[in-house]
Parts: sequence; structure tokens; C-alpha cells
Amino acid sequence: MKRWTLIFALAAGFFFSSADLFAHGGTYKGPGDTVPPGGGGASPAAPSTPSTPSTPSTPSTPSTPATPATPATPATPGSPSSPGAGPSTGGGGAAPPDLSIWVFWWEFNKDRFLNLKARVHGAATVTDGAGPLAGLGAGAQVANTLAPTTPQIQNIIVPALFDLIEKEEDRDIATATMISLAKIGYRAEDSRALFEKHLDTPVQEVSETAALSFGILKDEGSIPTLEALLRDSKEGQHLIGGSEVNLRTRTFAAYGLALIGRESTNDDVKQKIADTLFEVLTTDTSSIKDIRVACIIGIGVLNLSEPTDMVQKLSKILDEREMDQLILAHIPNAMAKLLRNLPAGDATRDAVIDQLIKILKNKPKRKTFVRQSAVQAVGMLAVAGDSRNKDIFSILEFMAKKGKDQQIKHYTAISMAYLGVADSAVRDDVTEYLVDNMKKSSTPYEPWCGLALGVMAFMLNENGEAISPVVMDATLEKFKKTKSPEPKGAYAIALGLMKNEAAKTDLRVALEEYRESQFRGYASIALGLLNAREYIGYIGEVVDEAKRDPDLLKQASIGLGLMKDRNAVGKLLSYLTPEDGKRPRLAVLSAVATALGFIGDKSSVQPLVDTMSNDRLTALGRAFAAVSLGMVADKDNMPWNSVFGEDLNYRAGVATLIDQQTGTGILDIL
Repeated sequence: MKRWTLIFALAAGFFFSSADLFAHGGTYKGPGDTVPPGGGGASPAAPSTPSTPSTPSTPSTPSTPATPATPATPATPGSPSSPGAGPSTGGGGAAPPDLSIWVFWWEFNKDRFLNLKARVHGAATVTDGAGPLAGLGAGAQVANTLAPTTPQIQNIIVPALFDLIEKEEDRDIATATMISLAKIGYRAEDSRALFEKHLDTPVQEVSETAALSFGILKDEGSIPTLEALLRDSKEGQHLIGGSEVNLRTRTFAAYGLALIGRESTNDDVKQKIADTLFEVLTTDTSSIKDIRVACIIGIGVLNLSEPTDMVQKLSKILDEREMDQLILAHIPNAMAKLLRNLPAGDATRDAVIDQLIKILKNKPKRKTFVRQSAVQAVGMLAVAGDSRNKDIFSILEFMAKKGKDQQIKHYTAISMAYLGVADSAVRDDVTEYLVDNMKKSSTPYEPWCGLALGVMAFMLNENGEAISPVVMDATLEKFKKTKSPEPKGAYAIALGLMKNEAAKTDLRVALEEYRESQFRGYASIALGLLNAREYIGYIGEVVDEAKRDPDLLKQASIGLGLMKDRNAVGKLLSYLTPEDGKRPRLAVLSAVATALGFIGDKSSVQPLVDTMSNDRLTALGRAFAAVSLGMVADKDNMPWNSVFGEDLNYRAGVATLIDQQTGTGILDIL
């Protein structure tokens, strides 16, 4: 079943009037459901399968961010393609979205900042405002233990999912159910048997999803299976019942191995997986770049205890430049992630910093994607007390002023934030730089600087530190002065990340004044981050009014979830079974199921099971409910694929990573 790309909306305010919905785990990445157009060469097409029902057209309002689809990436180096085979806008061709705007970075990275499920499942005591849901009178004090119980998972959710996939042969149901069972992790042996059974299906999408599910399960017993698939060995070919393993299946196996290796507490297991991925990276000669990209990204997330040797090998490949730049572009970020935990003065870190600075200064010999990644990576390499931090500041400042590529310039803002968090010795310089550039007259760089200040404040707060009140005031002032909805949304998110209590009223007023859906979604999230419970009633009204705006419905519901409003789940559940007895619109059903999944409240379990079992709904509608149950009962707080999206140069994408047209990339899956 295809990952549900809900409504392909474009960040710049343009969006498609209608769209196909794909169940399997709709993405949570783009503004609305915006995705940078898929790039870097297409993956081989999967065998054709029955098309999924299309959703009724939605009103022509710009989509909001929230739990939507993912950004895709440029189809060819340097210039984004048009949306291609995605839903038609009707009439003449519309301009492609500006992929350099801040929205894309936020949507790829926001999971770690929202951490919604952890908030909802927290043990804090709150005032209950949903007596009918909780069985308590209004105003009662209740323990906020909203996670599904073990009996619910073992006796209701998991049996219902197994029952559904055994009775139905629909691809959407099959893929949604496998992903959900993998997320939950209960009855791992039964799940592994189920996944293996679906490896040799003639429907490529089901087969590759089965391979990926082994990794999401994060069970070390699945390593031999995934390695056999990745290597296209005789054992792997036997598993898929064919002469050779499909290239997409091999790619998904690489990501699956990385997920297991990252989770493992055994350093030998981590190293073995790293060695396997590196060997395939250097020996793969397939016609697509996807496998090599997956191996690099996978190595980068492994948290190796001894990363020096692997980093040096990756560094050598980057210097030799024998691979396509779309592949090489992922090496700087992978090296930076592996080196993040090493102390100041580490020789390998210093060598990589020098290598990246050389790449950035040596423009004629380096292509754009690699240089974009170098800007991201150099900021990630900053550590406290390191004398190289001044060099990092200087090169970032230089690239922001002299870099002609807009994305390179914009990435410098986030790297500056990482630098400011890492080292108090340069924090004042970083803060002054970001504030000054945020205050300037209208330029696309300003919202990036505002967002970067929010990111820096959030991370400092996590470290027990605080950003200057001057920054708080400057960001709020910028928010109030900004009229355009797109940059105003960046300042709204920044204010939420800063925990800027003084911004609550202004956010609430702007939410009412502005009718643009994308901004209203971000303002709702900002108020949620601020825990502005005094505005729960108003956000609830936004949810009620958004029945024909599925993305805003999701965003506002998530804002309520961040505020731990127990009415949020009740509102959403009422949309699953309308009082008039009519079947809910598919677009609304998908939005509701997504929001319920992200909130993760145990009170949604039985209604979702009932929806999943409702024969009156289409198979796709039931698949959405299965996806939602997997999200609600997920063994992890963070989405399984967030580790791949974090600090990714999403401009250097391939179809198995992000795919706007089909929604079948790993970052397109909830």
C-alpha cells in the first residue's frame, strides 16, 4: 500500500485542488503535503498495482504543515522540477515551489522539537476537560497517563491488525498493517514470519515494505534476512522468490539494517552493520544511486563508539570524488553525525573541518549539493571549548555573504544555531549575527535566522541554559511587524521553541486575523509549544471549522495535543463516525487518523479498531485506521524515520528517500 501522500500542497501557497491518497503511513514532512520534487535519478518503477481511490477534491486553501507529506528533492542538480506525475492543478503549469524556504527544513526536523507523544504520555497531572471521554466530571484532577495500556496493545490492537491482514489481500491494508505491527514490536516472531511471507509477493510495494518492516521492528534476529536482501545473495533471492532482489527492496533493506544497528547496545553488531553498508557502498554498480545513498545515510545514524576509521574511509571517498555528487552529498552529514560525540581537539574532527572548509572555499571544483551539505555538516561539528569554532563561524559568515546558491546561504543560519549551542565562547557573536540578519528588510534569509534563534533557544533550554531576553523581544517584534504569512510562520514557530510566554496573546490575535491555512497551522503549533491552555477553546473552534481543510485540522489538533487537551481526541473521534451516519470523506478520515496517531491517546484505540473493521469503508480508509493504531501503540516516542530526516540535505534526494509523485520514499511513511 502506498504511503499516503495526503494533499500535495506546495509551500509557496500553491497547492493541488485534488489528490490521490495513499495509505501506508502518510508523510509528516512538507508544508501541507509539500515535497521538494524527487531528484537524482528515478528508482526503477515498481510493478503496476491497482490504483488507490482518489480523495474528493478539497477546498482551494493553502495547506498547513503538520503531519503531512514529505518534501521531495530536486529532480536534477541545480533546478527543481515541476511536480510531474502528481495531482494536476488544472490549467497551465504552475511554478514549482521554492525549495529553499525554511518550511522544508522545519518539516524534516520538527519531530525532535515537538516530541508530541512523549508530551501526551507524560505523567503530569492535568485538569480534565473531557468528562465523557475520561468518565470523570469536568475539572477533576486526573493523572495524564494517556499511553495505551499493555492489555490494550496485546489483546485488542495487535490481534485486530493480524486479523485484518489475514483476511484482506489489499496492498494498502497489507503495507499499513506490516508497518504498524513493526512499530508496536509485540509478538516479534509472528511479525517476522508475516513479513517474510510478504517478501515474495508480486506487488513490489508490498515486498519492499516487508523488507523495511524488519528494520522498523528493530529486532537483531532480522539482521541475516536484511543482509541477504541487501547483498542480493542466493539466500536473499530465495526469500523474494525470484532470480534477483529488486533494487528498491535492497535499498529498503539497507535502511532497515541501519535502524537495527542504531538501536543495538552491542558495539560489535553496530560495527558489523557499518562494515556491511560500507562494503555495499563501495561495490554497488547498480543503475540507480539509491542503494549507495541509503548506505551512507545508514552509516551516519549508527552512533558508532569508535567512529574514526569509518569517518576516514568516508572522507577519502569524498576527496576522490569518483561517485555521483548526489551520492557524495550525503557524506559530509554522515561524517558529522558520527563525530558529534568526540571531544574538542580530536584529530579526525579537525581534519574533516579542514576538508569541509576547503570544499566551501573551492567552489569551481565542487558541485552545489556537496557544498550545501558541507555547510550543514560544519556547524554540526562544533563542540564546546574547541578552538576550531572560530573557523566554523568565519566560514559560515563568509558563505552567507558570498554564497550565490540560496540553499547554501539559508543552511548557514541553522549551522550558526548549532555553533551557538555548542560553545558559549562564540554564542554572543552567533546571537548578534542571527538577530541582525533577522531584523533586516525583507529577504528570504530573515525567517531562517528567526527559526535558527528558536532552535538555539530550544536546545539551550534542554541543556539547562537560556537565551538572552533581548532575543525573545527581537523575535516577537519581528513577528508583529511581518505581514506575509510564510515568514510570519517561521517567527511563530521560533516563539514557540523559545517558550516566549509574552508572545501568547499576539499569536492568538494573529491566528484569528490571518485566514491563510499554512500560517494558522504553524500558529496553532506555536501555541501548543507554549502550552497556552487558556486558548484551548479557541483552537478547538479552529478544529471544528477545519472539517474541509484536512491539513489545518491536523495541525490544530496537534496543537491541542501539545496542550494535553483531552477534548482533542473526542473531537477527532466524532469525525470518524458522523452523527448523520454518512461515511466520512477520505481526506478527512486520513487527516483524523493521522492526528490521532500523532497524539497517541489510548481513548482512540477502540474507535480506531472499529473503523478498521468497518466494511462500509473502502480498503484505503480502513488502512488509514491501521496506520493510526500503529502510531498510537508505537514502542518508540519518535517516528521511526525521523532519524533519517534529521539534519539531512533533503535537496540531494532520491526516489526511495523522498518521492512526491508516488509517496513511496522512506521519509514519506508515517
